[in-house]
Amino acid sequence: MLIGVVSLGVALGIFFLNTEIPLQSFAEDNSVHNSPVTRTYTVVAEDTTLEISPGLRVEAWTYNGTIPGPTLRATEGDRVIINFINNGQLPHTMHFHGDHDEKNDGVFQEVLPGESYTYDFTAEPAGLFMYHCHVMPVSEHIRNGLYGAFIVDPKEGLEPAREYVLVKGEYDLEDQETWTPDYVFFNGYADQYWTNPLPAKTNELVRLYYVDMGAIPAFGFHIHGTIFETIVSGIWENAPIKTQTWEVGPGNAAIFEAKWKDPGRYLFHLHGIPEEKGTMAYFDVRDADSDAIDGVDIAKTKSIDMWDWQKQILTDLEMPDDDAEITKTIASTSSHEEHLTFAQNTDESHIVETTLCEVEEGSAIKSSNKSYYPKLTQIQVGDTVTWTNKDVSVHTVTSNDELFDSGMMMPGDTFEQTFESVGLYEYYCMLHPWMTGTIKTV
Repeated sequence: MLIGVVSLGVALGIFFLNTEIPLQSFAEDNSVHNSPVTRTYTVVAEDTTLEISPGLRVEAWTYNGTIPGPTLRATEGDRVIINFINNGQLPHTMHFHGDHDEKNDGVFQEVLPGESYTYDFTAEPAGLFMYHCHVMPVSEHIRNGLYGAFIVDPKEGLEPAREYVLVKGEYDLEDQETWTPDYVFFNGYADQYWTNPLPAKTNELVRLYYVDMGAIPAFGFHIHGTIFETIVSGIWENAPIKTQTWEVGPGNAAIFEAKWKDPGRYLFHLHGIPEEKGTMAYFDVRDADSDAIDGVDIAKTKSIDMWDWQKQILTDLEMPDDDAEITKTIASTSSHEEHLTFAQNTDESHIVETTLCEVEEGSAIKSSNKSYYPKLTQIQVGDTVTWTNKDVSVHTVTSNDELFDSGMMMPGDTFEQTFESVGLYEYYCMLHPWMTGTIKTV
């Protein structure tokens, strides 16, 4: 059944991608806008493998195949329609920062594999925002790659500038909820702007749209050779302030504007440990040629949107490939014998004799300490156990030794499994792996 649903989702994804190509840039001159208009995007969640550092390929959950996903852009007041298709193997959503109603907030309307959802809202206020998956555990979905930038330009336009997008992300090879991830990077690939520095011209305004999609505490964003201006939290209504370094915390954003009067190589990076984990980069600032074309070679009266250039670099580096060999990021599932040893060491005073189990309300929140109830269940050989999902989120009942798997259980759904042999059977939720339970048959 699930295979059929996913196949349908793939077909829908191909159809939409052929009919509506996601916008990356909406005008030759980003300082001149005709608004409001309707801007339509198609975004597809899909699983693939990507390189995130030279020679290191990992599993990734992506929007449109790369980390980050497409940079979406509109003008304040525009109607934004996003056709979201989930071709991944887990439920996903798109949660946008900014002003909108609950049905467009991308939290409770989880989109199952093979299904789709349409977001329809007005772009406001003017500023820099982010979008990301908000299925719990949120940090896992984000760190695996489901995030991107959303730019809302002010109706009155902006001062011409060369514009770059920097989305900070993190990745760990073993634990996506660790405070000390192995990699911290801009736009999905470690140190990519050291080997591919960002070009700029002297006396040209450079505008950086920076969003922090990480989970570690805030570190200072530093640009060498200049005191730059910062638009706090990326909201254009905020007056700019002059800064030497500016801290941006997880889930926040900032717009940085810088200018250099002398040519040279000027670094930018996150101060502290992250600069050693993949955020070392620099601007290659040169004098403009005498025949430089405005809006193409230099931003004087026309802005230059560099996202397409950045997107090509990160796509070439990441080399998306569903079938490529990966570096294993988690240990393989323990054997059934190991499960028996674990369960035998469990306090049997907590055993409940019943054939009825439930997914407790609140289980999707790790800090709630809710899970399956009972966690340790005793039955007779030949009994059938029934699980009922009493939570508001999607869950699974999945055996550690691949004996049974409920698939996606929506709120109120039930799942049954008959146990024919004496033994101890551990299971967990694929979406919320801290949820565990054990069946003991006698």
